[in-house]
Amino acid sequence: MKIYKFRGLTDETQLQRFLPIVLENTVWCAKPDDLNDQDEFRFSLDYTPSNNTARLLSDFISRYRTTKLLPPQLSAAMVLATGKLQEIAATHVAEIIQQCRTDIGITSFSLVKSDNHLWEEYGGLGNGAYVEIDIPDALVGESFHRVNYVQERVFHIDSFLESALQVENRITNFRNILLTKTKKWSQEEEIRFIGKRQDVNFIVDGSISEIGFGPLVPNDTYERIMADIAGHCGDKNISIVRL
Repeated sequence: MKIYKFRGLTDETQLQRFLPIVLENTVWCAKPDDLNDQDEFRFSLDYTPSNNTARLLSDFISRYRTTKLLPPQLSAAMVLATGKLQEIAATHVAEIIQQCRTDIGITSFSLVKSDNHLWEEYGGLGNGAYVEIDIPDALVGESFHRVNYVQERVFHIDSFLESALQVENRITNFRNILLTKTKKWSQEEEIRFIGKRQDVNFIVDGSISEIGFGPLVPNDTYERIMADIAGHCGDKNISIVRL
């Protein structure tokens, strides 16, 4: 599968983040809060009890309660009957979201290279470049995940109760949160690498096949970059396109 990483080349910081992508096959893995979507953690929770909610809540109460006045099953039934599930779960929901903010790293790619929005948002308004990377299809759904676009971001409380009970479920919940975006972003056709570290470069398990420079990249910037990458691109059979 071909995926694309756009990078502006408008300043020295951007340039220094572009070169390692080409020369080292490494891409910056960022904090979720550093991404351009300010709504990464803005969503609603559905507290409507499912067939599993009472059981999950009973296990949750058994593990986290501070008093033992009632059996967990009875306590869970009372919480659901009195509509206090949101109140009971609030602290742990906040903790899970905070852990996602501080532990999980994200790198965003696109499945398209010809969209004007991508150049405007990530490619320096044309003063930038994209890197085309071929990744093994087997990694899609394992390391790389397509973003799901929805009208409204709503998650069921069961997923957060499961996250509070088992670590492996917490990772799944993190992915659900970070791989769901509203439809206003759908034209990006985003695919994300989700990692367990942030603010680090990670080695992309794939091969670069093409680099495309935007139409507004100045000649001196282009020549400076080519002085650094031309030999490497020739050795690796990487095509270079100037739009």
